[in-house]
Amino acid sequence: MKIGIMLRGIEEKQGTGIYTRNLMDKLLTLDRTNEYVLFYRDPACIGRYVGHKNVTERLVEGAGKAAWDQLKIPMAARRENVDLIFHPKFTLPLLAGRKTVMTIHGASWFVHPELYRKSEIAYIRAFMPLYCRKATAILSNSELTTRDFVRILRLDPAKVHTVWLGAHERFKVIPDVGMLDAARREYNLPDRFILAVSRYDPRKNFGNLIEAFRILRKRTPCKLVVTGLRCERYREEYGLDKDGTAADVRFLDWVDQEKLPALYNMADCLFFPSVYEEFGIPTCEAMACGCPVVVSTTGALPELAGDAGILVDPFNPAKMADALERVVTDDAYRKEYAGRALKRGALFTWDRCAQETLKVLNSLA
Repeated sequence: MKIGIMLRGIEEKQGTGIYTRNLMDKLLTLDRTNEYVLFYRDPACIGRYVGHKNVTERLVEGAGKAAWDQLKIPMAARRENVDLIFHPKFTLPLLAGRKTVMTIHGASWFVHPELYRKSEIAYIRAFMPLYCRKATAILSNSELTTRDFVRILRLDPAKVHTVWLGAHERFKVIPDVGMLDAARREYNLPDRFILAVSRYDPRKNFGNLIEAFRILRKRTPCKLVVTGLRCERYREEYGLDKDGTAADVRFLDWVDQEKLPALYNMADCLFFPSVYEEFGIPTCEAMACGCPVVVSTTGALPELAGDAGILVDPFNPAKMADALERVVTDDAYRKEYAGRALKRGALFTWDRCAQETLKVLNSLA
């Protein structure tokens, strides 16, 4: 089978980009039987998979995302005579004339529309049903997402396949104290801290996160380290300088994937109280490093964390502070959940994600 893969998002830093890069790395290593034609929008990507004999890389130029998806890709697919088009994001070419597969990364547009601009909601409500009806098969990143789409858009459950994402092999326990000390010096980190991986985004629930931390710091000495794109904006938005909270909070902005494992290894816990996380790769990364996870009772986080998760109501800062206080002050409790996290984290690998994705793609041959 000849499979065309739309890779306009492969260089994105955040969740979808991390998913696409890791999936492609594993999928192309795993599958030496099918032929792959990789369609890039960025010329800098050409040559990324040059070592794979069953891979052809093509630059498909297009002015905008919609034109690229709906006009340029169908033309390129015809030129390359592909049998199937797969897009690791939530769109696909409606006039492709071929079997199509896409990955859906959550239904928060429908479940929490208040977190998005009206224009985004209008677009999703108009086009997502079309994409889902057109798709030959759909990959979903969690059971939560699968249930949401089946329920909201009334999809045939047999059409939607849940395939969990994973954590890269670099996310693991780091016994090298020197490596950890180097990272501590590089980022000027305190000896102990709570870690929040939270880009600037209303879905990340930073208002309640920081309120829980304010409550906690009145009870016991503690530090908070925040990493994520544009996270520094939270400092002014939530008045951290006005009440002195900023003295105990360190904003790092984006931390490269290669360096993030050290932070998970040093942290007392990951604090991830998102309103509605449809998957939450940081949860998997933290667990793979043996870092306890304090996560929301909402969204897919309970599904991912299982019995390794310390679950909190994301709308109740006082209860969140209680959970954090026990992790920070009770060494035995923290060690117990570190062990649980390490065991649970072993379930989430990109190898498994690639194997299950390939199974779906091959079923359409």
